[in-house]
Amino acid sequence: MSASLFALRRRLLVALGLGASAGCSSPSTSAAPPAHARELADASARDACDPSFAFDACSPEDLAGPLAPRCHKDADCDDGAYGRCVAHNLGFGPSCVCDYSCSTDADCRSDEACVCDHAFADDHSRCVPALCRTDDDCPEGSCGFSSWFDGCRLESFLACRSPADTCLRDGDCETGQDCAYDPDAGHWRCRSEACAIGRPLVVAGTARTAPAVARADWLTEIDLPSDLPCAVQAAIASHWAAVAALEHASVASFAAVTLDLMTLGAPPDLLAEAQRAALDEIEHARFAWSLASLWSGRPLGPGPLALDGLPLRHVLEDIVETLVRDGCVGETLGAAEAQLGAELAAHPVLAARLADIAGDETRHAALAWRTLRWLLASHGHAVRLVALGTVAELRAELAADLPPDDECPAAPGWGLLRPRARRAHHRETFATVIEPVLRTLLGPTAVA
Repeated sequence: MSASLFALRRRLLVALGLGASAGCSSPSTSAAPPAHARELADASARDACDPSFAFDACSPEDLAGPLAPRCHKDADCDDGAYGRCVAHNLGFGPSCVCDYSCSTDADCRSDEACVCDHAFADDHSRCVPALCRTDDDCPEGSCGFSSWFDGCRLESFLACRSPADTCLRDGDCETGQDCAYDPDAGHWRCRSEACAIGRPLVVAGTARTAPAVARADWLTEIDLPSDLPCAVQAAIASHWAAVAALEHASVASFAAVTLDLMTLGAPPDLLAEAQRAALDEIEHARFAWSLASLWSGRPLGPGPLALDGLPLRHVLEDIVETLVRDGCVGETLGAAEAQLGAELAAHPVLAARLADIAGDETRHAALAWRTLRWLLASHGHAVRLVALGTVAELRAELAADLPPDDECPAAPGWGLLRPRARRAHHRETFATVIEPVLRTLLGPTAVA
């Protein structure tokens, strides 16, 4: 374990009053990113899909692995069509999980369509949300298939093309972006990798952010070189613009956290920390917008943030799931990633600012873990069950293999990591920081 991850684990355990210590993967069943925005001329006119799997069935050796199996046999997988219990390397050891396929739309929910295996890099047919099914469903006469990897998971849709689209193909976008359907915007646009690490503002399962606009009031003075090689400068600017949008939205996310805490009758110290965290995120956003502006050559800041559809959570289970996903796990990964960026930084000014952000994110993570501890004490077993289930889902998501990324631009000294390097660091953080803290907080069977 690196010294920085050991220190992060120690700080979280000390914040919880639990003491100072606690006790590239093989192909997975999760989809790797396919070619983005592949068009399907007529989604319903295709022949029936091949529902078969290329993955190995779960073996006795997989069942005996270090992680608890999610299934033991195919009969356990009955939440969808063609359910199979397959071998899945979670990045922390082999296990068994359910996976599902389809042959026709009848195998899917009423709002989904079956997209055949050739549309996905792992040759695995699957059901995807269908906002259209044929060209006739679209005013402009074109129903397209969008499949975009946001850095964490695959997001696929059948969606109409329209005059509101700001791109037609990946070639219309800047380096590091892809042309894909955005369910929040309601049209196709250039999308940057924006895996929501930390406290994203999540609406309907997707991180909600404000658009970038020309403005200078969010910028701070930063003494960094702006004459980097052109081949990577645009990619770095795009990366920091995406980070800035997420940090800006985190201000609203912490406002929602405050409401959640007040709904549950939280003590004043947790409320005060949530308010302080929102102020931190404003400064993080200003820093990231400043970097995006520096390397894009124009002043950038956030436009209006749409809050329509934002849920106000009142159900304990929903609050706990969001807390664990975005706070305990997300903020811990964010703290570790910021510290890695500080260690790799090519300039002392950038290193110092990222180290400060890492410290802030560590406090945010500690707030989330302390909130979980308080909920466990006040609500008991129900909270523990939701926490364990959420962590299991996140573990599986994080274990998904990524495709080769040698063509992806990289500038580690300026904060831009290749997806595989970033994923490897998240896995290490999960295994060496999150799992021990979870085990200490919830008991030795928490990660069995």
